[in-house]
This record gives sequence, C-alpha cells and structure tokens, in this order.
Amino acid sequence: MQVIRCFIYSLVLLVSSFVLAQGDSIQLPKIEYDRTENLQPVSFNQEQFEDYKNDSDFDYSDVKAQDSWWVKFKRWMGNLWNKFWRWLLGDFEANSFLAFLIKNLPYVILFLIICFIVYLFIKINPAGQKMMGKDTPKVFLSAEEKIIYSEDIDKLIQEALANKQYRLAVRYSYLLTLRKLKDRKIIDYQFQKTNHDYFTEIESKPLNQSFQKITKVYDFVWYGDFPITYDEYKLAEKEFANFQNQLN
Repeated sequence: MQVIRCFIYSLVLLVSSFVLAQGDSIQLPKIEYDRTENLQPVSFNQEQFEDYKNDSDFDYSDVKAQDSWWVKFKRWMGNLWNKFWRWLLGDFEANSFLAFLIKNLPYVILFLIICFIVYLFIKINPAGQKMMGKDTPKVFLSAEEKIIYSEDIDKLIQEALANKQYRLAVRYSYLLTLRKLKDRKIIDYQFQKTNHDYFTEIESKPLNQSFQKITKVYDFVWYGDFPITYDEYKLAEKEFANFQNQLN
C-alpha cells in the first residue's frame, strides 16, 4: 500500500513539471503602444482632395431625382382616374378582379382609340391602303381622282359655265391641266401630293413658271371660297390657255 502511494505521488509531480515546462515555452504577443515622440504631421494634397470632392463617385449624398413632366402627367391622370371611381363607387370596396379592371381600363381605352384612328387612316387615305398592300378600289377614289382618271373634263367645264358656276369651272380647268401633265408623263400624279409638289417635277423652266402662275390663280379662286364673275373667270381662262399653248 505504501508503495502504491509513493508511485501516485511521483506521477503527480512528473505531470505537474511537464505542464509548467510547456507553459514557460509559450510566447505571449508583444504589446506595442503608440509613440509620443518624433511624430510628424500628415500632409494632404489639397488639389487631390478637391478632386475627390468634385468626383461623383465619391458623392454619397442622397439627392432625390426630380420627376419628369411625363411622370407628373401620369400621376395626375392616375389621381384623376381614382377620384372618378371613388365618386362613382363611393364606399364600395372592389374585389381583386374589379380592382384590376379599374386599374388597367385606361390602357384598354387608349389601345382601342389608337386602333380606331389607325383604322380610319387606312379606310380614308388611299396611300394608307397601299401601305397595307391592297390596291385602291374604285369606290375609294376621291372626287378629284375620279375626275382626272375617268371623267370628260371638257364637258364638266361647259356644264359649270352653263350653270354660272365659275369657281367650279376654274377647278375643272386645273384638273384638266393635271391630267394632261400626267398623260405626257411630265408629272407623277398622286392624290396625296400637293399642287406645289409638282413644281419640282416639271423640268422645263418656262412651263414650270406658267404652271406656278395658274396654280396661284387656282388656289386663289378655289380655296378663297368666294364667288367670281364671268369676267373674272375669263381672266383665269386666259392663263390656262397660255399654259396649254406652251404645253403643245
């Protein structure tokens, strides 16, 4: 029993010595303190500092962007639309489907209006029909096109004079001029063109000047929308006759 106690005591002493030896071998980090002697002030480059201040990458201020006029207009329209439905429905709470319908109804209405405008443009404008790849049917020809392509214009002039419709006679005379220019391929007649578009197509300078003159007479008489006398018609007829002589 005495031997066992001595053995245990020796073992404890041995382990304690080993632990103390390990503790002495551990190196603690060296603590360094700020020095207070031989300190030099840090210098800043003032120009570089100003560059940083003016650089947008270093601008951390929270600046709220101004709304554009389009955003303000949509917000105003949205508020007006919401007020309308609040006035119409009162305190009634719309379900999810009705709320979705109310929210998107303005876009549906706008889409339908645009479709209707496009439809009218294609329906009325012959050029729009050509853009859709369709030939212009006779039923959609304008009154001017019908006269130039298929009517006896000389007969129409005589009928207008017999009825003392001198403005109309001037109009027919001008349309007859356009037909003759078209038939001789001096101009490329198109309904959507203005009278002045043909000025650039008539290459002969004397003929061009004469055509511009009768165009002014026609614009003054027809678009002036006031009656003219027989004597005034004869003056206009003289200008058309001069142009016809140059054309021949």
